[in-house]
Amino acid sequence: MNFIKITSTIFIVFMIFISSSNSEDQIVYLDLDNVVSNTKAGKLILSKLEKSKNSALSRFEKKEKDLKKIEDEIKKQKNVISEDEYKKRLVEFRKEITKFRNDKKKVINEFNQKKQIEFAEFFKKITPIIEEFVREKKIDIVLDKKNIFIATKKKDITQEIINIIDSKIK
Repeated sequence: MNFIKITSTIFIVFMIFISSSNSEDQIVYLDLDNVVSNTKAGKLILSKLEKSKNSALSRFEKKEKDLKKIEDEIKKQKNVISEDEYKKRLVEFRKEITKFRNDKKKVINEFNQKKQIEFAEFFKKITPIIEEFVREKKIDIVLDKKNIFIATKKKDITQEIINIIDSKIK
């Protein structure tokens, strides 16, 4: 009987310590997309990327229109010019299209690399700021909002982080 009392007492004490230690963990979440789109530095990056993208798109649209005009001219002249001349123009036109597609693919790849580099630099700047905040507030875990199904708003530190980043990064 004594053995059962001692065992149950030890079990109860362990349960109390385990439940109290679990309740001390501070877990919060952060919306990184919101941080990027609402901080001054993030907005600047997004603005630069958008300008670059729009510039490239306008160049490609212009080139596509030019190629379409060339194609129409070749089609119109099909019956007027000789068969050899027609084939020659078609070959040149296809080379232009291939060059255009390669250029477009190259610009898209360069844009994606630039985007990755810009965001890597941004996150390199904000990570120490977030780490400092976590240390000061004695936070154990910070989760990305995308990976959370339901949580209370008081666990969201996004706006605090945005304010801190805006004050520290110019």
